[in-house]
Amino acid sequence: MAITAGEIIRSVHAAYRLARFDPGGMAELDRSRAGALRSFWGPVLILPFYAILMALRLPESADDLPLWQIVTVEGIGYTISVVLYPLLMHHVCGSLKRDALYPGFVSAYNWSAVIQIAVYLPVSLVSLAGDLPDGVAGALVFGVTMAMLTYQWFVARTALQVGGFAAAAMVLLDLFLAALVGDMTDSLLN
Repeated sequence: MAITAGEIIRSVHAAYRLARFDPGGMAELDRSRAGALRSFWGPVLILPFYAILMALRLPESADDLPLWQIVTVEGIGYTISVVLYPLLMHHVCGSLKRDALYPGFVSAYNWSAVIQIAVYLPVSLVSLAGDLPDGVAGALVFGVTMAMLTYQWFVARTALQVGGFAAAAMVLLDLFLAALVGDMTDSLLN
């Protein structure tokens, strides 16, 4: 499951095109099963940046825990979140008769995470720095969150060739699973 630097660059560029609502970004992705498996390098590559986000949102009760426990719990939570949604979407795609489009969806979904973290992490850092006026930081984070959800919606709609409501339901499923995994990891750190 080795990946080349060229494929990483092409895949991130494809995700960038999708972020600009250019459906042609799908053509740049390897939409084969092997390409879908290699797309899990996207979440691996962003892991250090995701770790920064997790460190920013740790509950105060985690301050007294050993570092190894926090890293283990958050690492397991991250692994589950990276795998759970694509696994569930395999069944959703089967139900919607979109089996043939599933590998392309996984590729687009995984590589889009690179774009999302590249946008969301700096905004989170700026909002937590406390340099923005009251309400502006929250509005900025809210706006970026809405933009990222719209991006996910476009990826689902384009990759799976489904309608807007179906794509919205898929984004809501992803949000629900992320919240569920986040709550479980937080409970293990309390």
